[in-house]
Amino acid sequence: MRITIIDGFRGFFLFFMMIIHANMLLKAVAGKLNHHYFGWVEDAQVFVFISGLVVALVYGRIGLRKGEVAMSAGIRKRMRTIYSHQVGLVLILFTTALLTQYFLGRTSPSLRPYAEDPLAFLAASLLLVTGSAHMGILPMYILFMAVTPMVLRLFHRGYLLTPITLSLILWLAAQTGIGEHMVARAEDMLAAQGIGIRLGLFFNPLGWQLLFFSGALFGYLLSVDKLDLSLLDGRDALGAFLLCLLAFVGLGIYDRLAFGTWLPPETLAAIMGPVDRGNLSILYVLAFTVDLFLIVWLIRAAPSCDIPVLQAMGRFVTWLFTRPALVFLGQHSLHVFSAHILIFYALDLLLMFYKPGVVMANVLVLLSPLPLYAVAWAHKKHLLSEKQAKETTSASPA
Repeated sequence: MRITIIDGFRGFFLFFMMIIHANMLLKAVAGKLNHHYFGWVEDAQVFVFISGLVVALVYGRIGLRKGEVAMSAGIRKRMRTIYSHQVGLVLILFTTALLTQYFLGRTSPSLRPYAEDPLAFLAASLLLVTGSAHMGILPMYILFMAVTPMVLRLFHRGYLLTPITLSLILWLAAQTGIGEHMVARAEDMLAAQGIGIRLGLFFNPLGWQLLFFSGALFGYLLSVDKLDLSLLDGRDALGAFLLCLLAFVGLGIYDRLAFGTWLPPETLAAIMGPVDRGNLSILYVLAFTVDLFLIVWLIRAAPSCDIPVLQAMGRFVTWLFTRPALVFLGQHSLHVFSAHILIFYALDLLLMFYKPGVVMANVLVLLSPLPLYAVAWAHKKHLLSEKQAKETTSASPA
């Protein structure tokens, strides 16, 4: 059984992931009018968290109904599906880079790693040890899912704190920079052999796994009907909400100061020094926790509180994340994510030949999510045709 609001969240963040990535190329004002520019919580963090939640919810229920063998088999099947998207995208980008380099003598900036050392970068991408621009989530997702059966088995046996404690320790290890040092050494060794490629997925899996497996804990508790949110009711939780709301505003202002032009360079360097998105440093974890509490409280507790403004905010949040247009994207999230990658690279190629003006840049940014709906619709039609074929086959006499 699908949970509509979870699909709505996935659709919302996929929609704006497309907007943000398109705007990295187009630099349009319209592309800056979103949540990315106020606070430290971005689409990637939420997408990874919800992915962990959904995996544990779906396969946790399979484990309860059909056993752990069926659960593990289902997860492996899903991993193969995700890897097929990784392979398909990598081969498309590899071929495009070689063709443009051959016929034009150059390729787009995002495709350049494929053109500079084609076979090495292709092999590293297929082995999930490097990633093209904006593709790091897929290989990281596969790595996390490989560990998920073991984590769900621990959850089923009542060990909830053990895997989460290990997750926290691994996250702390990521903050030491050990992983970055090891990747740099591996790059140096390859460079000494004449293979000058960049390793790593930009997202450090040791850091980002904290989001995935925190989401998995919530998903598992939901799958066994043990997710108790009654703690959010009452005046105490209201006080916590107001404090988190204040923290949200403060973090948003801090964001604008860090990425603005109002402070001297030495102050900006001091602010950004400990901030590391790749490792998911403490600021990102803090901001995500604050935003998660705000959203869950608004959905769960705001409708029953006695403050009209907060009641209205709660109704709006629920309304927004249950919009059919967003839910539809979320229901086909893997295909939509893959499509957004191809749209980004197609736009990058287009800009080799065409430099849009201010108005057209804004138009392109706003229109960039539309092809995602075409892909979601095509996938829905494919699923319906498969379902009809199975029903026809099962109804046919032996």
